[in-house]
Amino acid sequence: MCQTNMKIIFRRNQDVATKNKKLLNDIVRISVLEEEIEYYKTLLREHDTGHIHTAIGFIERRIEELKGEAPWPLD
Repeated sequence: MCQTNMKIIFRRNQDVATKNKKLLNDIVRISVLEEEIEYYKTLLREHDTGHIHTAIGFIERRIEELKGEAPWPLD
């Protein structure tokens, strides 16, 4: 096999590895964010927790973006 073909194959393998790493990182990121939302929900009270509601909404939107369900940044 010539050296040019080897470089092309190597580059393709690097691209696939990079995409797989990004996917794995996104899966971990989503999992952590979902855990954070569950924790924040335990902090909610009837009054004076609007900032927590805002944070939950923002994180839920970020999860949607990571899953490819919504564009980012916020429109």
